[in-house]
Amino acid sequence: MRWVPFLFLTGVLVAIAAQDDSLPQGRGKDVFMKMCVNCHGLDQVTSQKYTKSHWREVVTDMMSRGAEGSDEDATAVVSYLARNFGKPVNINTASAKEIETGLSFSAAESEAIVKFRTDHGAFKTVDDVAKVPGIDAKLLDEQRNNIQL
Repeated sequence: MRWVPFLFLTGVLVAIAAQDDSLPQGRGKDVFMKMCVNCHGLDQVTSQKYTKSHWREVVTDMMSRGAEGSDEDATAVVSYLARNFGKPVNINTASAKEIETGLSFSAAESEAIVKFRTDHGAFKTVDDVAKVPGIDAKLLDEQRNNIQL
C-alpha cells in the first residue's frame, strides 16, 4: 500500500513531462507550464487560436481566479500563447484594422503595412514585411507563425 502514492505521483510527473514535450519551444514556455498546466489540459489551451489581446484577457482572468504569477510572468505567458497559438491573419488581404487587432501592430504600423502592400504588391514571405518602414521587428518575429500569405 505504501507504493500507491508513489506510483500515482510518478504517473502525474510522466504525464506532465509528456505535455511539456508536445509544446513548442520558446520564451515563456516554462512560465506557461508553471502557471497554466496545473489547472488546464494542454488540449484545452492549445486548441484555441486567439489574438494577443484576447490571450491577455484570458490570462488576466485566470490570474483573478487564482493562477499564480507576477505581471512579468503573465506577459511572458501571453507572448508565448500569442506566438504559438495566435489567430492567423492573411497579411496580403487583411485591412489595417484586422492587422492591428489580429497581430497587435499599432494603428500606424498596420496602415504602413497596407500602404506598402498597395505600393509594392503582395508580400511573398514574412521577411518581406520587415521591409515596411517603422515596423516593430520584435513584434513581427513574435507574430511570425500567425502571419499567412
